[in-house]
Amino acid sequence: MNLDAFIGQKGLVATLKKALIRPFHAYIFEGEKGLGKKLLAMTFSKQVLCEKKIACGVCKSCRLFDALTHPDFKIIKRDEDKKEISVDAIREIIKDISRGPIFASKKVYIIQEAEEMSTSAQNALLKTLEEPPEYALFILTCNNLERLLPTVVSRSLVLSFKRYSSSEISEILKSHGYEPKDYVLKLCRGNPKIALDFYDKEVQNKRDYIFDKLLSYDGASFSLIKEFESDFEKFKDDFAFLFETVIYFLRDALMFKKTNLVELITNTDKLEKIVEFANKHTISHIYRLLQDFIMLEKYPDANVISDNVLDMIFLKLSGG
Repeated sequence: MNLDAFIGQKGLVATLKKALIRPFHAYIFEGEKGLGKKLLAMTFSKQVLCEKKIACGVCKSCRLFDALTHPDFKIIKRDEDKKEISVDAIREIIKDISRGPIFASKKVYIIQEAEEMSTSAQNALLKTLEEPPEYALFILTCNNLERLLPTVVSRSLVLSFKRYSSSEISEILKSHGYEPKDYVLKLCRGNPKIALDFYDKEVQNKRDYIFDKLLSYDGASFSLIKEFESDFEKFKDDFAFLFETVIYFLRDALMFKKTNLVELITNTDKLEKIVEFANKHTISHIYRLLQDFIMLEKYPDANVISDNVLDMIFLKLSGG
């Protein structure tokens, strides 16, 4: 794939196409997770390194790139068993830069989720960003720009990724062999990764499970609450998905209860379940439950969910 084939982010793609011959020495691709920052970084890198600057796929540089063996291209990211990208990893880059390119006119380095660099690692990189060799090109992908040192940001060209339109999401889904579905386009919030995740069987099963549990909830059964508590252990690593699914379900039920209009429902594949739930509960009950979950969504740490938080959730579910 080359820049012409990249779906979405048209302004950013146009900027990068103009920079193919003489790119800036450092770019920061920033934006929320799932917007295609790494994919665009890889696409741009391949085209910069290509002998014809078109990502031809047949020149030696393209073949080496596709095989992930290009000596002038490296991806740096945090090791799974580490908390951050170390200063030693950045020093290895600096050492590699001093040797100059082998096949291409540039040496390209992608630092993935660059905000995970330690402060010392960022300071080490800063020295190179201040006086880079003319052949060096850095692309830092970043989910949280505020975690990068201002001095690193000021020496880079920041390209901010935006959410995608429904038509762009549809095009991306089709490119992966999926038929775009109305509820996916509504619930993904313009994020391609979220849209694609909806087609994962495990995600589908978790979503069905949550809906069925909510439907069986009668507002008072403590035995059901304990059942929730036992089964919801599976969501400890993905509480964001749990909360978002519950909140959108309750939001749909509340909207239908107040308006009786099915066209306002976002979970369009679950209309019957939404209507059934809405008919079982009062507006005030649904609204109170929705507010509780919105509050609880902000409570847990993204990585560590305590038993106390679980207890708090199920106490709210029981009306306590």
